[in-house]
Amino acid sequence: MPVQEIVREIVIPAGVAGPDPMVMDVRCYAVAQPGGIVVIDTGMPDAESGIAEAVEALGGSFGDVRDIILTHLHMDHVGSLFAIAEQAPMAAIYAGGPDSPDIRAPRRVQGLGEGDYVQDLQIFATPGHTPGHVSVFHEGSGTLFIGDAAVSAEGGVERSPEAFTSDAARAEESLERIAALEPERMLFAHGAEIASPVQSLARLLGGPYGS
Repeated sequence: MPVQEIVREIVIPAGVAGPDPMVMDVRCYAVAQPGGIVVIDTGMPDAESGIAEAVEALGGSFGDVRDIILTHLHMDHVGSLFAIAEQAPMAAIYAGGPDSPDIRAPRRVQGLGEGDYVQDLQIFATPGHTPGHVSVFHEGSGTLFIGDAAVSAEGGVERSPEAFTSDAARAEESLERIAALEPERMLFAHGAEIASPVQSLARLLGGPYGS
């Protein structure tokens, strides 16, 4: 399955996620699908040009984008939604049901639930980071777009920062579901793809937040 990754860096000020400033990357994706290109998350407000380049690398333009899936409602995932949706007028916009009413968009955001499909992409409800957080699975390639259900750092899987997690217990349950799914690939919204992600996630589970 052809996938193009868009990567931007942001700086989180001191005091937001800890005593020191934090530099982190923000990743969103353009995915080729049978019925047209799917954009998974739209990054920060300055991500439009990077998404355009990714769509072009798949051989298309914004006119070929048919679906926009938002893993959740945080600004680093919906920041360029207006810019992308306005240039991709044929694209339906989706987000997890509990998050969708709180996402500002130029047209209706359709709610997604467990087991729904957007083209060949299956939706898994993975709440905890936000109430409506979803992950997106392509069974044919074993690829899971994990959103902020977890992050990667230093070659391993880590929990998303507790400061940005609405319900740590539900987030842990979602990680256990993801581990049981055993995807061959995990593509993160924060952090690069790693080798053996399921094994790394299995090592992580059982450890507390902040460990």
